[in-house]
Amino acid sequence: MTHDVNRWHSSPHSRLRNSGDTVLRHQFRVVELLTSFWPDAPRAAIDYAASHDEQESVMGDIPSPEKQQWSAELRRLYEAREAEVRAQMGLPHCPPHWAAQVAFCDRLDAHRWVAKHCPEALHDGGFPELREDLLRQAEGFGLGEVFGPEGVDHDQTNP
Repeated sequence: MTHDVNRWHSSPHSRLRNSGDTVLRHQFRVVELLTSFWPDAPRAAIDYAASHDEQESVMGDIPSPEKQQWSAELRRLYEAREAEVRAQMGLPHCPPHWAAQVAFCDRLDAHRWVAKHCPEALHDGGFPELREDLLRQAEGFGLGEVFGPEGVDHDQTNP
């Protein structure tokens, strides 16, 4: 289990690095988002959301901005290795038609965490683009507003 894998460890913002977020807590919040937006999500999608970063206990947590700079071939190799590790760990697969929803919740949780714990980080590091992309996706999913004022989420119970 990824209980001890810290998120945001390579952030240039000390408040974010020291925010106490872990992969386990993040995965729980992704499940909360998925089931709040899609209450009828199938069990397979929920199980995947609850374990979508478990392979990081073996492979480590490579920050998204780093992975975005990789070549298509390196990303393909990394994703293949992730799938291999997930299979070795006996972790569930994401139903293909739910991958976009789980990825949306994953990214939305990241944005919400930063907005709550280190809002100054929202002005750089790809977060302005992430917000715009999330708004487009939310509209495409028919979700409406997923952010409150200044990018802070409406749900104040989100740890």
